[in-house]
Amino acid sequence: MQLKTVLTPDYLSHILGLKLRAQAVLEGALAGWHPSPFHGYSSEFSQYKGYSPGDDMKHLDWKVFGKRDHLVVRQYRDETNAAVHLVLDTSASMGYKSGSLSKLDYACVLAASLTLLAERQRDAVSLAHGGEEMQEFLPPESGPARTRDVLRKLESLAPAGETNLETLFAEVAPRITGQSFVFLFTDLWQDPAAIASGLQRIRRKSKTTTLVQLRTSDEAEFFDEGTFRLRDLETGEELEVSAAQARSAYLEAMQIHAAQMAKECSKLGVRLVPIRVDWPCDLSLRAILPRV
Repeated sequence: MQLKTVLTPDYLSHILGLKLRAQAVLEGALAGWHPSPFHGYSSEFSQYKGYSPGDDMKHLDWKVFGKRDHLVVRQYRDETNAAVHLVLDTSASMGYKSGSLSKLDYACVLAASLTLLAERQRDAVSLAHGGEEMQEFLPPESGPARTRDVLRKLESLAPAGETNLETLFAEVAPRITGQSFVFLFTDLWQDPAAIASGLQRIRRKSKTTTLVQLRTSDEAEFFDEGTFRLRDLETGEELEVSAAQARSAYLEAMQIHAAQMAKECSKLGVRLVPIRVDWPCDLSLRAILPRV
């Protein structure tokens, strides 16, 4: 069976524990992947030292040898230059599901996979979440202890409240460190102009910003036929609609919203990645990884 088949949301829903789900998705996404998705961990030249038997030959400086006829080795100091910031929209609308995983469940799997990847590369990770405002912020740290904290928090998240991405992003922005990779997980159910206002603040602080838009198949395609009573998960408002009468107008409104959002992201230099929560999770993770 192909990897992309077994890593469907239905398959992952039977795996107990977010860490195991995230590990499966990460291994699937990185299969055959050669470049490092993040450039956070690097080595900076520190000093020269005289060559001694056993030193790594690849660090010999042949230019110095040519000038001075003396073998020296370049020594390096390791340092972490970047952090991976994860921001999750936990408003009530993120709790909607049309399959085995809700939008928030799916976002948590992807965020957990990025956390494990950052730990492998010794990068720092931070986590922020909220709906109408930022509810909690874990500052960027690296190492297994931070990974455990982030995974534990992701497992405990529950959708609640209304959506206000402008406020959420504006409150997260001052906490973002320089040269960061920022991943924003949301269904984007808000006016594009308001979202762009918050996005602009985050973009100023980040090396790259990736906006991951999560939608279910129902939201993306609407219903083909029948009459439905729809309830707004955030306000509780209910509306009875006929699919035959409403589908055309709904899809047109979705297209307009998508075009406006794409335009705003293009102006800001933000990567907008639409994701469907019925897609194989490993393919979605690969889609959101930075292009390097």
